[in-house]
Amino acid sequence: MSRTRTRTRTRQRRPIILLRPVPRETPLHRVWAGTKVLSAAALSVAASFAPSWTGLGILLSVLVVGVLVARIPRGVVPTIPWWVFAVLAVGLVLNAAGGGLTAYVRTMLLGVGLLVLASLVGWTTRLSDLVDALPVLFAPLRLLRLPVDEWVTVCALALRMLPTVRAEMRVLFAARKVRGRPGIRTPAGWWQEVADSVGAVVSVSMRQVRDLGDALAVRGPRSATRRGPRSATRRGPRSATRRPLRLRLGDVLTVLVVAGACTAITVWG
Repeated sequence: MSRTRTRTRTRQRRPIILLRPVPRETPLHRVWAGTKVLSAAALSVAASFAPSWTGLGILLSVLVVGVLVARIPRGVVPTIPWWVFAVLAVGLVLNAAGGGLTAYVRTMLLGVGLLVLASLVGWTTRLSDLVDALPVLFAPLRLLRLPVDEWVTVCALALRMLPTVRAEMRVLFAARKVRGRPGIRTPAGWWQEVADSVGAVVSVSMRQVRDLGDALAVRGPRSATRRGPRSATRRGPRSATRRPLRLRLGDVLTVLVVAGACTAITVWG
């Protein structure tokens, strides 16, 4: 019985979990969220404009170092469905027949690298830290007189609603799993099932948005996010919206490593 339970547990598929950090106390977890977002953006742009083997190797090296420093376990990687490998195999065969095998492989490696880079930011960053970093990241847009406060508020509310929507989707998928799959599924039946699932998720999200709108209406016209790194004002320390932003040694090292990697990709890529 114990062997059977062990086999069923190992065969259980790991779901895709987005924006859920891995509970660790590592130097990469303590890096400011804005530093990680800007570093990921810089690496993505540099690797996308120079997708050579050298650039992909440098990107892979940075990702390996980041995963090792953050001590990311293997269990956070979701189970990849078989049809993904089937589609990749079909594309590999078609590109090999057409003479574009090298470009296809580099494109696939670049896509996987960017996906792992975005996942690494999500695995090492709490959602609240990401919300707090938005006012600082959008601060330069104030010089162009753009509605930064409104954009930050919308993004912050959307990010804060993600855990609620994710929980509702888990309940929906659990109910679908309990209901089972009656009969042989046809393409028309599969499409109807997808449409029903999307409709249920949209209805649940609309209900959550309505409740959130009512709560904001009762709360009054106040900013939903903290605007930026400010110290105590004349009104006293209680009126301070946020502690001053202090970059640590980990932020400096991250910036230096990413800057060196981007320079190497641009020069040797």
